[in-house]
Amino acid sequence: MPSQLPSLSARSRSFRARAISLFASSVIPSAILLAGCADPPDTINNYYYTNGEGGAGGDGGGDGGGGDGGAPAEEFPGAPVADTEVADLALDVFGTIGNRYWLAVSEEQLEIMNDGLEGGPGPILRPGFGDIYSPTGEDATFVDHLWVTTAGAEGKTADYGKVQVGIAGQSTLRPWTKRSIPNLNVDADEFVEKQRLGGFEHVRFNNGQVGTIFRERLTLELYARLDYPAPLTNYAWVSSNVWGPAVSIPYIVVERYKKAFCERLGDKLGGGCANMWEFVGDFAGNIPGGGWIPKPIDVVIPGGSIFDDPESCQLKTCDNTRAKELEQAIADTVPGEGYKAALEGWIDWPAFHRFQCLSWVLATGDDAIHNSNNVVLVERADGLFQYLPYSVDISLGQSWYAQVPLAGGNALARGCQSDTACWADTIATCEDVIADFAALDPNAVLKGIYEQLSDEGMLRPGDEERYEALDAWITEHLKFLPEDLERNREQPQLCIPPQIDCGGYCGYPQDCGWGVGAGGFGGGGEGGFGEGGKGEGGLGEGGGGVGGGGVGGFGEGGGAAGSGGAGGESAG
Repeated sequence: MPSQLPSLSARSRSFRARAISLFASSVIPSAILLAGCADPPDTINNYYYTNGEGGAGGDGGGDGGGGDGGAPAEEFPGAPVADTEVADLALDVFGTIGNRYWLAVSEEQLEIMNDGLEGGPGPILRPGFGDIYSPTGEDATFVDHLWVTTAGAEGKTADYGKVQVGIAGQSTLRPWTKRSIPNLNVDADEFVEKQRLGGFEHVRFNNGQVGTIFRERLTLELYARLDYPAPLTNYAWVSSNVWGPAVSIPYIVVERYKKAFCERLGDKLGGGCANMWEFVGDFAGNIPGGGWIPKPIDVVIPGGSIFDDPESCQLKTCDNTRAKELEQAIADTVPGEGYKAALEGWIDWPAFHRFQCLSWVLATGDDAIHNSNNVVLVERADGLFQYLPYSVDISLGQSWYAQVPLAGGNALARGCQSDTACWADTIATCEDVIADFAALDPNAVLKGIYEQLSDEGMLRPGDEERYEALDAWITEHLKFLPEDLERNREQPQLCIPPQIDCGGYCGYPQDCGWGVGAGGFGGGGEGGFGEGGKGEGGLGEGGGGVGGGGVGGFGEGGGAAGSGGAGGESAG
């Protein structure tokens, strides 16, 4: 069977798309929609919803000793008043919609969190540069108080006191200002040992600015219903002194990949997680320069192993010994017949096949399989390795990756696609996934989420149209999947009609040639992205464009990003 592996220029195209998605927040204007409470608002002013009460009731469990509690109202006007202890708060984080989180942050901490975010392309993150010292000797940013009120008219409020909170994200990265909505990571026990939010130490609040209020919640729900381990999700209201006492904002609440996740889904993870990493990139030796993107985007300096970066570890500690042995095994295994068998003792291949099929079915284009981005890799207790879905707001027809092929571009996908038996197993798995997807009625799942949001008063201007567009996309996608599977049955197809292979990347016929020449995208001289592609052309004819065309570019030759030609710096 012809392998039809992606060329270096194809990977370069993928890298260019990743660079666009990673830095879209700096070049793509976004509408900032702030919203409020469950009951009909008293006033509507420029998308701000004001005043109201909570939604439906809930239960659950919380533990830990609790924070300082009882901040004076004059310090943070409009903040709720605690009427119960943290240990007694019946908080169901992921089972009940409409819980309320009120964050009180000082101007000093807010400035630190926003450092580098306002007016610039990205944050100045000390861990991203590998700094071992900071001005104060402290890493954690925090809010002075986190009040949590359980959903319902009889909801109770507890004050968790000082809690670690940080701004997070790539394409959804936003500063925390009166006019913008950030993603927030919360660590409940940084300052109070064993404190939990309804049993969870780590919780993330996502803004939905790229995938809308629907996609991330729906996609992770579909992963779970399609029998693949995925984080829990829900919706909640978030308020803060930053926005003012009258504003509450609907957020997507997501479980983080930590110890609790591994314990909850241990039976689907070979008994649990021995180690877990989150990163951007692929295995060293398969992308020129190791992790491709230089810091501060989560990865090590080009040329090293991603697993050498302690910041990528998602557990308290990680042992990278076996991961680096896997990395070497992948580098040593030549793509072609027998590829799957050669890595049988390393990879949970049934899980990999299902993950690749789900990436295609759910159209998560900015992921490990298709873009070497948003990668979560777990070393399971049984010694096998498995990918997990992460940051899936770019999914289900989202415009940045409106078309996602079944064929993938990362090391394991390319290797499997070169092996007749491995690809046949992928096709067989995808047949099952398509049937399962249709059987669970994804339109009905979406409708249920829409009705939840509507009942809670969380829909904002434009969400009705967004719901209808997503519903229509799912309907058409259900028709498309069996046809596309047949196109891929004999060999992997890297492009989806009406796009065609433009010499190493997928594009529309009228667009082919703008970034291709004899050397492909970023080609030109020796270098470009990685090994280069000798000849003229490329983007910027041997000297300019992304990565340049001279000796160097990204990867071999000159080493530094863009060192081989003018304009290379723009890709990083």
